Amino acid sequence: MRLEVKIPYNKNQFLQIEKNLNSIKNLKKQHPSRTINSVYFDNLNNQIALDNLSGISRRCKLRVRYYGNQESSNCYLEIKKKLNRYGFKKIIDIKKNFNKLKIEEVFKLNNSMHKEIIKDDYAKYYVINDYLSPQVQVSYLRDYYVSNKIRITHDKEIFFKPYNIENKSTLKISKDYLNVLEIKFNYEDIIDANRIIDKISIKPKRFSKYLRGLSFFNKAIYL
Repeated sequence: MRLEVKIPYNKNQFLQIEKNLNSIKNLKKQHPSRTINSVYFDNLNNQIALDNLSGISRRCKLRVRYYGNQESSNCYLEIKKKLNRYGFKKIIDIKKNFNKLKIEEVFKLNNSMHKEIIKDDYAKYYVINDYLSPQVQVSYLRDYYVSNKIRITHDKEIFFKPYNIENKSTLKISKDYLNVLEIKFNYEDIIDANRIIDKISIKPKRFSKYLRGLSFFNKAIYL
């Protein structure tokens, strides 16, 4: 399990953030930049979103993710879990390209992954209580950095697409005016992580791409 500290900031502060990153000792790029696409699921009452907004200590988000700009890429089901301040996730290889996936059937009983999904207690809580359907797709460009044992991701060009009542992605696209840094570390490395956080001139705060996406389409109130 790991801790994540998020630092959202306005795009007009980009040069300031780049300067902060360049001041971090031993910081280097870990992987090439890439586009990440995630489709988030919820029930009709958006219970997953409500639990996040309420700060429920034991919760998860459910999403299908693929990488790059081509929908012909292989996709994965991710169960992103939260227990108090700690985060961890389970990844299930769907073994299908995103454009071949029937997105509205991912959590149906007759889906071949259903038994594996409900083995996870976090996901089971949401899956067996109600039907889950796609709500919003979030896409962004991610840069990857590492400094000793501390990982940093820098997400830019974030945009959102809603799913309509037929569970098809619509043509409507909303672009965010925020970027976000995420500092990821194990508890034993908290001192080194705090040194890095102190280098960033903008203070951390709670941030959820899923909740922001919902708010852009009036499905949630999230500032």
